[in-house]
Amino acid sequence: MVYRLILLVLIMFVSVVPQAQVTYSLGNESEYISQLEAEAENGNDSIQAYTALKLSLLYKRINDTTQSRIYLKKGAAASESYPFLKAAVPYYTAIVRYGLRDINQLVKYILKSDSMLAAFPHPEAYRLRSIIRSNYGLIEQVKGNEKGAMDAFTHAATLASKSADLFVLGKAHKSMAIVFMNANQRVKASSYLEQSILSLEKSRSDNPVNLVELIETYIIAGENYVYLEQYDSARHAIDKARRVLLQFPNSNLHLVFYYAEGIYFDKQKQHVRAIQSFDKGIAFAGKLGALHALNRVTYAKYKALSNLKEYRKAIVVLEDLLKSPVVFLQDKKLYYKELYTCYTRLGDAEQALHWADQYIVLSDSLYENKLQKDIIELETRYKNAENEKKIATLQAETEKATLESRNTKLINWMLVLVSLFLGIIVIFSIILYRNSRKLGRQTELHYQQQLKDTEQKQQIQVARALMQGEEQERKRLAIDLHDGLGGRLAAIKTRLSHIASNHSDGREADLLSLQDQLDISSNELRRIARNMMPESLLQLGLEPALKDMCDSMASVPIHISFESFGLDNRLAQEKQVNIYRMVQELLTNAIRHANATEILVQCSQNANVFFITVEDNGKGFTIATNVKSKGIGLGNVRRRVEYLHGKLDITSAEGEGTTINIEFDVTR
Repeated sequence: MVYRLILLVLIMFVSVVPQAQVTYSLGNESEYISQLEAEAENGNDSIQAYTALKLSLLYKRINDTTQSRIYLKKGAAASESYPFLKAAVPYYTAIVRYGLRDINQLVKYILKSDSMLAAFPHPEAYRLRSIIRSNYGLIEQVKGNEKGAMDAFTHAATLASKSADLFVLGKAHKSMAIVFMNANQRVKASSYLEQSILSLEKSRSDNPVNLVELIETYIIAGENYVYLEQYDSARHAIDKARRVLLQFPNSNLHLVFYYAEGIYFDKQKQHVRAIQSFDKGIAFAGKLGALHALNRVTYAKYKALSNLKEYRKAIVVLEDLLKSPVVFLQDKKLYYKELYTCYTRLGDAEQALHWADQYIVLSDSLYENKLQKDIIELETRYKNAENEKKIATLQAETEKATLESRNTKLINWMLVLVSLFLGIIVIFSIILYRNSRKLGRQTELHYQQQLKDTEQKQQIQVARALMQGEEQERKRLAIDLHDGLGGRLAAIKTRLSHIASNHSDGREADLLSLQDQLDISSNELRRIARNMMPESLLQLGLEPALKDMCDSMASVPIHISFESFGLDNRLAQEKQVNIYRMVQELLTNAIRHANATEILVQCSQNANVFFITVEDNGKGFTIATNVKSKGIGLGNVRRRVEYLHGKLDITSAEGEGTTINIEFDVTR
């Protein structure tokens, strides 16, 4: 769980770690600070306020407490006029004034800021909230709550994605990776570290904090690859960190870099090179006074010497570790055990026994300390329980009196509420009764509409069956007339011609008269057969058939004009027959009943809509009277229009002619 303390660093501009903790930097951030100070002086009011807040964290980062508090005060005062900045102030206050020395206040202020910033759905708010959530996750790690930390880091990553800020997204992914490393799930950690590096490499490099984060992530990834035994990947990540750190020889990131490089060499069995890296780290930690980092890299050097079987040198390193002013008892216990191991391997039984005794004594001491601590805790709990019992008795008496008073009030309120409840039930019953009656009427209307629709469908089906039967009967009669009666009349005409040519007894004139009458009868028969089943419709299509019909029904006193526009020859045969019959019926009505001498027939098609117009100059009629009459012609037309789901419009008056318009969809 080494990363819980060693790698707890600043999320945005400052670390929230305690004094013993290390805040990583490039070693010289004065240029960037000067740039921000210029912005604080020359920008508009909101920029000056926000920049002042950022500067408060930067000065905190370099341990200039005076300047940090000056800029915090300045930024907080200038933020009063800007709701977003005002919501951010508690976060900056928490970092500058508290830190981990006062976790309760720290958590209180950063969560307050997060709650206030939630009202601003814009990228900068999401970015700052992601930083806050990452800080909260680090606090949970310090408490030992890895699950709570992971929840916070996951929330931070979601907010970072909304902000589109690659730096905070990379930071969140790195923090999630450390949780997995602490749980020894290094494969998962590796995936999140790779995502973190991708984001951080694309973020701004002119900000030293961003660059520090990227270098640190390279180092952590390299160390993680070492433990996964993915040495090529480890070398690649460590080399990346080295190339950047060459530009910053005073950066305290060398503390973790030399440690990662050393363990890489040690795992590769290059123990001498590992010791060289550890020595560089020891020198750097000593120069900076970073005692925890010094102990860590020193112990790593001991392990490398032990692997080389340089036990004398290893013992010297362990004894130096025991002299450190920041050695914990658990660490001492480990060092005693390792000293016992080294002396045993050297065959020095006396010293081995000495350090074994030290190990046992310390173990017992730790056990006794723990036991005493447990006893004190139990005693404290007992005393607290007694005090709490007395307090509870007094509270019970007070609560009893209060409860009696409350019960009286409660009974009164209950009576009021019951009355209201009964009233509400009565109102709802009335509303429900009315709604049920309304619903019943709606259901009845719906049922009647369904019956009406069903009846209409049945009527259409019946009409369709009748029209199909009519067409079939027309076809049969036309064939019988043409082939049967027509053939016989032709035979009679031929025989009469033969008799007339072979006899000269004065009856030739009568025979020729009979022959002419037969010609007239044959022509009429062919006309009737053609009307019943027009061959031109079947052979040539709708448009030629309509024109042929208009020409055949025209005579010397009757002039029929036919016009067509955009007719589609691919119409279904059934549709063509219905159109033909409707025009036929309308022409017959105009000629026989209206005594018209001028008739105009127009047929047009626009996409799927077919139009029929028949206009005549006949005697006309009263529409109301015609609707009530049982005339066959217009009745047939109406049935066909209804069957086609079309519209029929009649305009007529006595003595003013008639205009009939039909419109229907040919696809239905």
